Amino acid sequence: MGERQIMILKKIGMAVLLFCGANAFAQTSAVPIITFTGTCYDINDSLSQPAPIVVNKRTGTGHAFMPGAVFSIQGWKTDTFLVTAGGYEFVRFCFNDSMSRSGYYERVGLTLKMNQLNAVTIFPVKDLQTIKQDRQNLGVAQTNTTQGAADAMSSPITYLYERFSQEGRSKALVAQLENQDRYHAVLKDLFRTYNRAGVMNLPETEFDSFILYLAMPEWYLKSASDYQLAVTIKQRYDQFMYAKNLHNQNQK
Repeated sequence: MGERQIMILKKIGMAVLLFCGANAFAQTSAVPIITFTGTCYDINDSLSQPAPIVVNKRTGTGHAFMPGAVFSIQGWKTDTFLVTAGGYEFVRFCFNDSMSRSGYYERVGLTLKMNQLNAVTIFPVKDLQTIKQDRQNLGVAQTNTTQGAADAMSSPITYLYERFSQEGRSKALVAQLENQDRYHAVLKDLFRTYNRAGVMNLPETEFDSFILYLAMPEWYLKSASDYQLAVTIKQRYDQFMYAKNLHNQNQK
């Protein structure tokens, strides 16, 4: 093969590479990047402030936000976004057929999972000494890597746990989420103990709503005496029930 033929082949090869690169860029740039923001609320309980979890189904990545916070996530306009919160059903959003713009805002109404609490489930009532030990053990600790892949559509929270653990993207966030689960479990044990003692009369189905309303700092839950906790929770329970009754009257 002559030198001239070699030069021609090189030029053809370079032209093909440039064409492919330009074509790939055109395909990528043809899909605009959007920002999806919004807030979540409980459809059946205006006092609740769900902590949003938003997942991009295409990329498998997501973000968890504080209760009542404005969530924000970026992706392609063709992407499907899943919005949920702990214990809630997910809501799906896709803006591919919407008017083109750089950002979309939604106020997302969430519904609690109907099968979250089994009516015949019996929870053991712990004594205060055991609960006190659980309170003192609260705190963010290093978490272990989980195994297996969860379906983001059926269990977004588990999916986020596993994504963060497996890829090492945010082990600190995983630890915070797991500690938050323990924080909720300790409070629910206290509620069951207080229910049994007649301090309060709160159904299991309203525990999560009351925890959000209570907004008790973790340091106080860990360090307060049994008496201080009982007084504080009783006062907030009375306020919670008053606000709830007032809300129900206004809905009539």
